Amino acid sequence: MATPLQLRIATFNASLNRTSPGQLASDLSTNTNNQARRVAEIIQRVRPDILLLNEFDYDSANPNLAADRFHNNYLAVSQGGQAALSYPYRYTAPSNTGVPTGKTLAAEGDFDNNGSVTTTTGSNNYGNDCYGFGLFPGQYSFAVYSRFPIQTQALRSFQLFKWKDMPGAASPPGYYTAAELNIFRLSSKNHVDLPIEVSPGHVLHLLASHPTPPAFDGTEDRNGRRNHDEIRLWSDYISNRPYLYDDAGVFGGLSGEQRFVILGDLNADPLDGDSYLGAVNQLRSHPLINADLAPASPGATQQATAQGGVNSSQTGNPAHDTSDFFDGSGGSGNLRVDHVLPSRAGFHVLGGGVFWPASTDPLYALLFLSASQTQSNQTTDHRLVYMDVEVIPVPSQAVRNLRLVKTDGDAVLTWGTQTGVTYRLQTSPDLATWAEPSALIPALDTATQTATASDAGAGAASLGQRFYRIICTLDGP
Repeated sequence: MATPLQLRIATFNASLNRTSPGQLASDLSTNTNNQARRVAEIIQRVRPDILLLNEFDYDSANPNLAADRFHNNYLAVSQGGQAALSYPYRYTAPSNTGVPTGKTLAAEGDFDNNGSVTTTTGSNNYGNDCYGFGLFPGQYSFAVYSRFPIQTQALRSFQLFKWKDMPGAASPPGYYTAAELNIFRLSSKNHVDLPIEVSPGHVLHLLASHPTPPAFDGTEDRNGRRNHDEIRLWSDYISNRPYLYDDAGVFGGLSGEQRFVILGDLNADPLDGDSYLGAVNQLRSHPLINADLAPASPGATQQATAQGGVNSSQTGNPAHDTSDFFDGSGGSGNLRVDHVLPSRAGFHVLGGGVFWPASTDPLYALLFLSASQTQSNQTTDHRLVYMDVEVIPVPSQAVRNLRLVKTDGDAVLTWGTQTGVTYRLQTSPDLATWAEPSALIPALDTATQTATASDAGAGAASLGQRFYRIICTLDGP
């Protein structure tokens, strides 16, 4: 029996965003950037097989340059004595952040309702009037690194999906004009379904996003409501809601039984913070999602106690926090906002964690840019979150591309297989009585993940009709 494939899947808001276009790629052009080295060492110590990096700027003029430089100059170079990493497959996401609407009239594009549309890049007012907040196009986007092939030709993105097209949308009543709602995109960055083939026949759908924080607005709670519906998009996607349409105009979500992982800085804590209607619980309570494991760390508990402030009044278990935000008056305190949520189908969850060492651990220094260990001097105010899973077959996908070909009077059946499944072939003349001839034991090719069975003489006309069925049994306990 083949050893089951085990994966470590991680999300990390690394704050590798910059204030001007092209600056990130420039900062990563050498191997000496202090922040990038610390981020890379954290990643090398956790060693995920698949990694989502939030807040990684996207440049439409050269989409892969920054991601390649971070890989080649930092991840692929030993940091702090750690073994280098290699991710041959990478993806950078186009983003709505900093993308202007092209509207100049307040009634058509004044998304922050300050009386005018700002069209010059580089200011908060400009960002507030864009499809997603950003000082320039592509700021705060995200990148994916993978040891396994990313099927980019099959990806689906929802960058252009309009908020008004979500039934029962939570958009703030009366805040946006009809003209604004007619162009307003739901995703503040992007929502991308990246199929990744982790082994032949075993595909996982990596559902990556970074919803807007439920903050920086007014009593209308426009960002909190948007955050709620950005998270809802994934809930509806895995439920295959027919209203959804992707950027290629294809409607619907995931159909049938699928293996997926929803991950990212979702900017939503299950219990604390400013989320609208417990936004992330739309996913955590979804019947298709396994949210049983709560990744934790010793540092989160320690810091919540040491910092006090807002943390003292929170109801969630501080061990599960994934961010270190301002604790004083008006702050949100430390929250659990970064999530890795695997499907119940296709995985056994083995464990998980958050990279947040206690202050007594020498690795604690990685969380800061220098010896000054203050919140304002953090490498990033988020922590890397990871989940360890074992890949198991998805029963409905155990037989793929089934074909029957008549060859010299024989009937030859071939199909794609999955590891972890035992196959038996049965025949019947009438769909009522079934036999399992020993001559029809399938021959398995583990290199190509295919099975072949030849029914000698079955193609002869004198034998009449004959039916076949494949019995699949999952291996293991």
